[in-house]
Amino acid sequence: MNDYNEKGFVLLDVILALFLFTVGFAALYGLSEKALSEADQALRLTEAANHAQNIMETLGAESWRDNIRRGSCIPGGEVEGSEGFFRWRVYSDWDIPDELLRVKVEVSWLEQGSVQRYTLESLYALQ
Repeated sequence: MNDYNEKGFVLLDVILALFLFTVGFAALYGLSEKALSEADQALRLTEAANHAQNIMETLGAESWRDNIRRGSCIPGGEVEGSEGFFRWRVYSDWDIPDELLRVKVEVSWLEQGSVQRYTLESLYALQ
């Protein structure tokens, strides 16, 4: 014969199992949301790196003297611009006057309330 009190344990087991399932599901949801956030940050950083590389390649495709004449690159100064939600700056200065030019491209963007930056720097010999 089944005792009436033993049936109460089954209900308690089911409630405990549901509670544990809910806690586990909430933890997995939190982990997946964090993973999506990290993936989004990685995507923005990759886009910024590609943007900086494109700017550097565009400058490098022309003669540096032509870039300086056009104002695309100003030794001792900076050139600014924006594209989408990225802002970029090109800084340049002479390492060896009229021979070696240091060029730095900085791309910045706003992410989760703070400004993030990616910087690409290179030295170029002028012919």
